[in-house]
Amino acid sequence: MTSNLRSRTISLVGLTIYYSMKVRVGADRARDLVRRMHAFVAKLPFDDVSQIFEYDPPDGKYVFERAVADKWKPGDLYLPRKRDDGQTEHVHVPGLHVICFHANIRGSETASFGLASHPPVVLHREEIIVSHGENAQSHQIGQGPAIEFNTRLRGWYSWSNFVKTQYAGNPKFGGVENFLRAHRSVFAAIDECKRLGLTTRIRDDANYWRHRNDEKLVAELKRWDELIAGFAGKLTDAFEEAGHSFVAPIKDRPDFEHLEARGADMMKKAGKGKKRKGRGKGPAAE
Repeated sequence: MTSNLRSRTISLVGLTIYYSMKVRVGADRARDLVRRMHAFVAKLPFDDVSQIFEYDPPDGKYVFERAVADKWKPGDLYLPRKRDDGQTEHVHVPGLHVICFHANIRGSETASFGLASHPPVVLHREEIIVSHGENAQSHQIGQGPAIEFNTRLRGWYSWSNFVKTQYAGNPKFGGVENFLRAHRSVFAAIDECKRLGLTTRIRDDANYWRHRNDEKLVAELKRWDELIAGFAGKLTDAFEEAGHSFVAPIKDRPDFEHLEARGADMMKKAGKGKKRKGRGKGPAAE
């Protein structure tokens, strides 16, 4: 019991792909589109591609493997809403009819693809936001007044997801080539969805969505590996001083100590640059 309390496992941020898609169709056409997605993704170099699952069809007829939502059902959205005070909060919009499948490459998070219908209106409770000084706030989620939120999704099937691919670059999983396989496969899947006629959007932390240049992508992966390893090293020291252990995916790499040293050096240089910048502003402001 004590060892569990003293151990902390944290999934640090990592190089991630964010993607979404939508199409104005009915249930049968949505099923056909997901079937076509699945056939294409099955030919990509993923290690595993699941069968297609279906949740809560509007006609009560299951075309694909019947799935029952126990604790979690895929297909939910979190849509931005502008408040009267000018701030933005996100509204939870549950998926209704959901058709989806999952694909995985070693070391990467599992990518999910599919389509889901959503209610045209949901009841949402605003956050209560309390200011504590100039730059501090506390948020009481779901504690404010109830409002009706128009999702603008009547007649649409849509999907939104993200997948962290960075840790597929761990040498024990195949290193850079394995990472490229994971990252490019997700992009290829979304490109195919666009070809099928869906409105798609894809972004990633490495800006691969802009340049599609593998050399630039690998260089950005190297930078992320070093920075996160350096950050993980600092957290490990802090946790150990407090009598805890700290576990993170980047620490599982055989070259972690090398990456940590490079990352620590990068953060040190960045800190010095900020100090110099701050000193330079002083006299100019006088």
